[in-house]
Amino acid sequence: MSTQLISGAPVARNQLRTAEIRAGAAALFILLLTSVHHAWGAYVFDTPFRLHIVSISIPFAAVIVGLLYVAATDHPQAAAIARWAAVVTIAALPILAIGFYEGGYNHVVKNLIFFIAGENSAREAFSSEMYEMPSDVFFEVTGVLQLPAAVYASLQLWRLVRTMR
Repeated sequence: MSTQLISGAPVARNQLRTAEIRAGAAALFILLLTSVHHAWGAYVFDTPFRLHIVSISIPFAAVIVGLLYVAATDHPQAAAIARWAAVVTIAALPILAIGFYEGGYNHVVKNLIFFIAGENSAREAFSSEMYEMPSDVFFEVTGVLQLPAAVYASLQLWRLVRTMR
C-alpha cells in the first residue's frame, strides 16, 4: 500500500472530483431537460419564443463543463476559483432559475391550482399569455420534472461544497 493512499490524499481528491462530476451532471441534466421541454412547447403550442432557453442552456452548459475542467487541473488557485464559479453558476441558472422557478412555480404551482381550484383560478393566477394551461402531458411532465431535478442537483451541489471544505 502506498503512503499516499494511507494518508488519504488521493482519496480526498477522488471524493472532490466525484462531487464535481455529480453536481455538474445534475446541472447538465436540468439544462437538457429544460431545452427539450421548451423546444417541445415551442412546437406544440406554436410559440417560437420558447426556444430562447436552448440558446441560453447551451452556453451555460459549456461554461459549467469548462469550469469543472479547470477545477480538475493541478493549479490549486485556478482550480479553487473555477470550482467556486461553477458552484455559483450551477446554483443560479439550472437550480434556482430553471428548477425552482420554472419547474416549481411555472409548472408545479400552476398544475396544483389548475387541478385543485380549476381552470379559471389557474388562468387568474397565471394570466400572462406565455402560460399554457395543462393540455399536453409531455410538456407538463417535463416541466414538473425540472423541480425534482433541481432538488437532486441542490443535494449534489451541497455535497460538493461540503467536500470543498
